[in-house]
Amino acid sequence: MSKITWRLACLLACAFFVACSNDDNTTPTVDPQAPTSGTWRVSLFSERGNDETGDFSGYTFTFNANNTAVAAKGGASKNGSWSIGNSSREFNIDFGEKSDANKPLGELTDDWEIISVSSNEIKLKDDNDDSAEFLTFTKN
Repeated sequence: MSKITWRLACLLACAFFVACSNDDNTTPTVDPQAPTSGTWRVSLFSERGNDETGDFSGYTFTFNANNTAVAAKGGASKNGSWSIGNSSREFNIDFGEKSDANKPLGELTDDWEIISVSSNEIKLKDDNDDSAEFLTFTKN
């Protein structure tokens, strides 16, 4: 094999490995102060391809700086908690257990994987890929 052919083969192999590298170690874009400003609404909640966003119609969410959260609808409210994990990859929400009695807010209780957190949008996905859950909060 000539030197040019050998070098070309090595160059192509290197390009292939770089292009196929696993990108799971990329830290998402996170503004950790963003959730504490204003009120939010669920603009997307889907589970296994089913759009269940309508279950959260009329709810407003407040994420306080002390890691408490409040979901309010029609004069009633439910207290919960929230946090962003140390690695900025996890957004934890707790509005109580997932049960028929605590629907729909219990559906939000989870350790969500952060896609992005900005001043206008919080995009999350379930840390369990089998559930295929996606959650997006949009600032009101």
